[in-house]
This record gives sequence, structure tokens and C-alpha cells, in this order.
Amino acid sequence: MLPSIPNRLRLSCEKEPAMLSRIAVASAVILLCIASASCAEAGAGSHPRLYFNAEELARLRKTRTQGVRARIYRNLKASADWCLAKTPRTAWIAPVSPDPIYLNLYDRFYAMMQDMAIMEHLAFAYAYSLEEPYFEAGRKWTLSCCRIWRKEADGEPDANKAYAVMRLLKGVAVSYDLLYDRLSPQDRREIQETLASIGGKYYRWYLQNPEMAGPGQDKHHGSVEASSFGVAALALLDEVEEARNWLALMVKKHTDHLLPQALNPSGTQEQSSNFWASTMQYRIFFMDALRRVTGRDLFKEYRKFMDGRIALAAVACEKKKGYDQDQENILFAPSYGQLNYWSPVLLYLAREYRRPIYQRLALWDKTLGAIQETRYITANGEQLLFEMGGYAYAWYDSTVKPAVEKKLPRSFAFADVNEYYVRDFYRAGDIVAGIRLGQVIVHAGGRPVWVDLYNIDSQLKPATDVVLADNGEMATISCAGAAGTGHSRQTLELKRPGLLRIRRQADRDVQWWCYGRPVWKENNLTWPGGTRLTVTKGTIVSLDPEGYRDEKIVGMGKLKLVDPMPTAYPLVTVRPENGELVVEIRRKGIEETDSSGP
Repeated sequence: MLPSIPNRLRLSCEKEPAMLSRIAVASAVILLCIASASCAEAGAGSHPRLYFNAEELARLRKTRTQGVRARIYRNLKASADWCLAKTPRTAWIAPVSPDPIYLNLYDRFYAMMQDMAIMEHLAFAYAYSLEEPYFEAGRKWTLSCCRIWRKEADGEPDANKAYAVMRLLKGVAVSYDLLYDRLSPQDRREIQETLASIGGKYYRWYLQNPEMAGPGQDKHHGSVEASSFGVAALALLDEVEEARNWLALMVKKHTDHLLPQALNPSGTQEQSSNFWASTMQYRIFFMDALRRVTGRDLFKEYRKFMDGRIALAAVACEKKKGYDQDQENILFAPSYGQLNYWSPVLLYLAREYRRPIYQRLALWDKTLGAIQETRYITANGEQLLFEMGGYAYAWYDSTVKPAVEKKLPRSFAFADVNEYYVRDFYRAGDIVAGIRLGQVIVHAGGRPVWVDLYNIDSQLKPATDVVLADNGEMATISCAGAAGTGHSRQTLELKRPGLLRIRRQADRDVQWWCYGRPVWKENNLTWPGGTRLTVTKGTIVSLDPEGYRDEKIVGMGKLKLVDPMPTAYPLVTVRPENGELVVEIRRKGIEETDSSGP
């Protein structure tokens, strides 16, 4: 998503000749290092070369009916058939200024993401199946994207455009790589010229803007843009002369500051733990292709910066089919950032670093292989889509058996983002609870049963005096209540197995929302499957079955989107007793199956 509207920096190369010279020299040095250190000549080899070569692709085709990969392929094919019914775009969406509620910004961003997702998914589907309809549709979508969006080379680049335009370049480049052998020379030239015209302009813009080329750039945007641009460069090596310079600068951006600094020391992302997933997606897109094409192994060099611990803390239960919902299976994550957004990253980390627990959590996603259709749609009908299905199929490694590793932590402190978690175990549907900026979320029995009702991003400051303790049998998080929460102190006590106690000092009624339709009787709420919430100090005063309504609003709260699944959730109101509230949550069995197999 677009977390903020980045500042535009206008700085010409005439005003900064020294900086331009230094960057150009550094790029040349990096280029020489790549050429000399790599175990393969940069750009050597025919297409496909980014995420598999011809021999590897043949193996992927042969395993379409085997085990878990068969499940992934079924989902991939279903989405590919959905894509076949879509019609390529016929008109460019030009930038508009002023754009007071950011409608044009999101129209353009979602449109590019939609086009990229469909063309990539069709190209992957053809590569894996060799079915002609997928090739014809993939070719049509790729050429249409080139013809429609090539106009991005005509205007002046800026930071608002780059976040979407670089992603689009990556999508065209990946589709080009996958379809290459069947494309005509004329098709190839058209795609190459589109990538060269847009890429060349943005490369020069990066050089002219030291903030964009260096550590001054937004860390998340920088990771997405540099990785995307790097993938485009790798697809075109030895075909477009300037691509080597693009690659040199993108490698430099990664090694100088993006890999060491874009994520916090704890492995989280400073703006949102969910941005861990998108930062990692794009790192992997680039680093996997870089190693395959040039031999440069950033996975090995920067292993300590590829931490997946936030997933061990925040993944709560399985992801079933259908539209995603806020907090559905990832704590503190919006609907677009649920397990299907995280699982391909976990598959890759499992493969790369041989981690069975990452494989276990990734396979809780029963939609692996599908395009992610989000609930983010503008008034003009532009829907945000994410394509990770083709990558998931390639990244799944059946030799990594899903398992719970010995001595895994079950409590987590991410102090740099003010997030703290405790979990019962690593079964889908166990109790998983967290505190972020004073907000409490509790998962039990495969659903959220407590989500504090307030906007943590706009109303709260970090919780203070936080203490986390865990002796194995009991895990405790205690903290002073963050400003705006209405409580002065709270404690979460997880007594394993299956009992969570919330103690809160509160000077007003406490409200939270939840999933499902719990049955209210006296001071108890009970869900199907046996999960029960009991207020042991205080009184439940109301349960409004549709008291909390979810709305999709972006653009710093200015742009309301069209939600294809408008949803209302039960809202619980509880009155503390003498300034104190005590609640117990017990899990009696797990509704969700913990099936990691096919």
C-alpha cells in the first residue's frame, strides 16, 4: 500500500555535478566487481533465467500433480482462468494535479498493480503448463501494458510515480523473461524499447536525485523500487546496453543501505510489521534473480538481515479461500496483508535457509498459487491485485518438511516497533495474543476474539514500562497503557495450554470487536468449537452483532474505497468493576485443521 505521500525532490544534475560524478564512479566500480566476482558472466544464458532456467522449468512442469505442489498448481490455474476473462486496458491513466483526495494517485497505482498481476500470472501459467490460451493472453497483456504505460517515459519522473512505475517495469520484465521463446523478434523489440525508455529516464532521475539514489529515500519505497528496477535490468542484460548501469546502481543501493537498514534490527519494519512482508517479497524477487543471472549471492552475504521472526509471532491460523479480512490470520495486519501475502516469503525462507517452521506456517495458506484479489477498489473500478502465485509454485521445496523446530520461542519482544506477542504453541487455532501501542488483539480457535476498538495509528503513542517474561508454562506481557486507550495499566497472562487472562485498569467502558457470532450468556461469550471468553471482574453490558463496521479508507484518511465485501462485526462493551477489568479466554479444541499436506 502507499503508507505516505513521499516528498518530491527536484535537484538537477547541473546543481550537483560532484554528487553525480561520485555516483557514476561508484556504479562503475560496482559493475566491475559484479563482472569479476560472479561465477557466471553477467547476463549469460538464454531465457527464462530470472527464477528458473529451462532445466528447472522442465522439473516444475513434471511435478504439477504431486503432493503440495499439485494444490498450489490448482489454485494457480484457477486464477489463470479468471485472468483469461479479463480484457487488457485500452487507455492510459494520466497523472492529475491537484489530486486533493489522492484518487488519481490510487487509480494509477491500483491500475498498474492490476495489469502487472494479470500479465505475470498468465505468463507463469503458460510457463508451467504450455497451454496456448495462457500464452496468447499473456502476450496480449504484456504488449498492451507496454503500449498503454509507455507514456510514463514522456513525463517527468517523481517519487509519487516511481513506487508504481518501477513495479510495472518489473512485471513487464518478468513476463518478457517467461514468454521470451515464443515472442516474435518484433514483440521482443517492443518490450525492450518500452523498458529501455522508461527505465532509462528513471535511472537518470535517480542519479540526479541523491536522496532517491541513497539512504535518504523512504526505506520501504526504496526496497520496492530498487528491487523492481533491478529485476528489469537483469531481464535485459546483454540486450539493452544501459541495463548494466541500472543493475550496478540497484546493487549499490541494496548493499550500501537497503539490506542493512530497510528493516529494523529486530527484523520488523518501522512503519508497519506488515511492511516486513512486502519488503521481503521484493528483496527476494531481486536477490533470487541476481544470484541466478550473475552469481552474486546476497542471501549468503546478508543472511542476518533476512529475519522471519515476526512471522513466528504474528501468524495465528489458516488462510481459507475468499476475500481477506483485517486481523484474519495475521495479528495487526490489514485485510490485504494476511497469510496469503506472507506465505510466499515464508516458502522462500524455508527453502533458502532450510527452516521447517517457515514451511509449516506457509502451508497454512490454502490459497497458495492464487492471485490475491483485495478489497481495495477505487470509485473508478481499479482493483488492487497481488501476484505471488507463480512465485510460490517455483519457491516451494518439497524437501523441506513442515515441522515445529526444537526450542522455538513462544514469546516475542519487538521493542523498536512497540509490539509484543505470546503464543500457546504452533498449531493453527492456538491462542496467539499481542500488544501494539497499547492495543490488544487475541486469536483463539482460529479467529480473532478480541480486537481493541480504536485507531492505533492516529490516536496512540507507544506503550511504556513494558515487561515480557516467559518461563515456558506462563508467559506475561505487562505495560502502562498508551495515551488514548482509556486504561492506565494492563497485563496479558498466557497459562499454557489454552488459557489467557487479561487484566486491565480502566476508567471507562472497554470495547472490542470480534469474529463470528458468539453466544452471550451472563458474563460469558462462547463461539462454535468451544472457545469461551469470561469476564471475571466487570460486567458485559452489551453485544451488538453489527456494532463494528469495516471501511476501506486510504490516502491518509481522505479516500474511501468501494469494498466488494462490506462487513459488520460484533462489538462487545464491558464495564470495569472499581476501575479494574479481568477477562479469561479459554480455547477448547481447534476448529481449523492443521493440515500441511496436499
